[in-house]
Amino acid sequence: MREKLIEGRKKRIKKWLTGLTILFSAGFLIFLFFFIQAWFKNLSIFYVKNLIVEPAEYEQLIKTYIPLSKNTSIFTLQLDEIYSKLKQIYFVEDCYLERRIPDTLVIQLKIRTPWVLVVDSRSAALMDRNGFFLPLKENFNGWNIKGMKVDEIGVKTTETEKLEILKEIEQWYNYYGISNLFTVNTILIEDINKIELNSSEATLLIRGEDIEKQLETAKKVLAGCKEKNLQFEYIDLRFQQPYVKEKVIPKT
Repeated sequence: MREKLIEGRKKRIKKWLTGLTILFSAGFLIFLFFFIQAWFKNLSIFYVKNLIVEPAEYEQLIKTYIPLSKNTSIFTLQLDEIYSKLKQIYFVEDCYLERRIPDTLVIQLKIRTPWVLVVDSRSAALMDRNGFFLPLKENFNGWNIKGMKVDEIGVKTTETEKLEILKEIEQWYNYYGISNLFTVNTILIEDINKIELNSSEATLLIRGEDIEKQLETAKKVLAGCKEKNLQFEYIDLRFQQPYVKEKVIPKT
């Protein structure tokens, strides 16, 4: 009986020691895995040595804006932080970051594109399709917008309703080929119930609702005026029956 008790005790001790050995071995292997991984990642071969920026013209500016320390590992770069910082630059609409092993960080920038020129009584600035104000640039070719407030560079306009109306005007203006009959250069949008689409010689009046229908009608009326060689001061398209104000031409 005593021998059986001793034998049972030995088996329990053996099982305990085996379990402890397995647990210790597993812990050691996990520690070794993370140690080797950390050591491997911190090898100098993985230090960031190259920063590629696309478009290349912004490379020097971006290198200055997000300086990388000499011994920064490609694996320890905080891409979320770099992304957030880049998005603070007024001309960056979006960006894509990529690690290229072993030592290169690639940054692809989506640059804001000027869309229209907004002019108020105080100043003027370009604006992209998302409503962000941009600095003036030479040889810009686009609509002049009056009746909106110009805000600081990099700030988004608060007049979102007018912004959406402008997008819709552009959409249907292009869809119906209005430019072939009437070239708009300035839009006065101070009052959304009386929006002026101005060319150098005449005006189309529309409202901020049912824009598609109004510009579809504009195409028909403009085509009729062209066919009849009729010159006009303005065409009011805000109502069911468009009104054409004929231009008075002095007799010679």
